Amino acid sequence: MSVNWEKRYSFRLQEEDKEIYKLLQQVPDNKRSETIRQMLRFAFRTMSEGKKTEQGIQDLLAEIKSLKENQELQHQELLVKIGNAVVIKNEEANKPDDNKMNEQAIDDSASAMLSSFGVNFD
Repeated sequence: MSVNWEKRYSFRLQEEDKEIYKLLQQVPDNKRSETIRQMLRFAFRTMSEGKKTEQGIQDLLAEIKSLKENQELQHQELLVKIGNAVVIKNEEANKPDDNKMNEQAIDDSASAMLSSFGVNFD
């Protein structure tokens, strides 16, 4: 199987590459190329994993944001429903009092009318 890429690459170390230079000096001459290749492979895998991790984090943040917005919407809806229930409950609570007051007013009016004719129930 033939691979269509350039098989040899060369590069020069620069002043800021002193750590790499010291590392490569400790490796036998016949193993330096393999060491560099393994280091590049490791760096590539690490960068790829870092990108996947970063994408995963971004996906999680987007999902958290979506869940938060949904929760806030449901919370607002719940507050509205609770508010409506309180208003309805207050209206229902006032109705029996109104009926009691109406009944009392009717009784008082009837008693007053009858007592004006001299009828007394005491």
